[in-house]
Amino acid sequence: MDIQEKKKEFIKIINNLDSSKNRQENFRNFCEMAYYALAKAAVNKETADKFEDRYMSIIGTYKNKADRMNIASLFGITYLALEIGGCDFLGEISAELECLDKRNGQFFTPYHLSKMMAQINLTDAKTIINEQGFLSISDPAAGAGCMILASADCLEEQGHDLLTTMSAQATELSRMTYHMLFIQLALRGIPAAVIHGNSLSLEVFESAYTPAAMIFAEKHGCLFRKVARDEKQEAPRTDFDIQPMTNTQQLNLFG
Repeated sequence: MDIQEKKKEFIKIINNLDSSKNRQENFRNFCEMAYYALAKAAVNKETADKFEDRYMSIIGTYKNKADRMNIASLFGITYLALEIGGCDFLGEISAELECLDKRNGQFFTPYHLSKMMAQINLTDAKTIINEQGFLSISDPAAGAGCMILASADCLEEQGHDLLTTMSAQATELSRMTYHMLFIQLALRGIPAAVIHGNSLSLEVFESAYTPAAMIFAEKHGCLFRKVARDEKQEAPRTDFDIQPMTNTQQLNLFG
């Protein structure tokens, strides 16, 4: 089954879920539940319990067993689609479901444009990885993660292992889109610090590590390298608090 068929299957399930809710609410609920299910893998027990409670409070609004099973199917479809790669799966679906915040001008860059930009930006990726061990990507307006997903696809096409050669910091203002962003980076196996916040005002509302971030940090001792003052590149942010990790110690962001 190709990406387009998976999108059709996903949207069909969303449209047929609990009729007391509209499809935008069903999609938003799926994204929030999938976020809690994935994010609790990289937090301590107290935070994981909170995430579990929030998950159960949402799934509890779906009284029909078939609906609950279909929500689980949505997770599987999303995972398989991201495993294929070459798309911004949830971003494209949210647009088709008319879930974007048009009032505030929200739109997502098409994947093929993101891929072209990634190919241009990553021409020297091999040199950076050979010299520094890994490269880091920062996206202050990440949307559902299309640019980072495209960069990951480019690096894999160059023969690099994402789990050990790439880290990302991604910030998104919209809460639902933040959930989409985290889900896609987590299921794609990208080591990342994901922030729900405002990159202009520097406000941070919530943040979490993808499960792959722990494996990456165990290998490199940090998630990002320090950037010298005279380097002409944007340094990852340091003014936010990530949820405590499973070992109850803060993950070392910078080596």
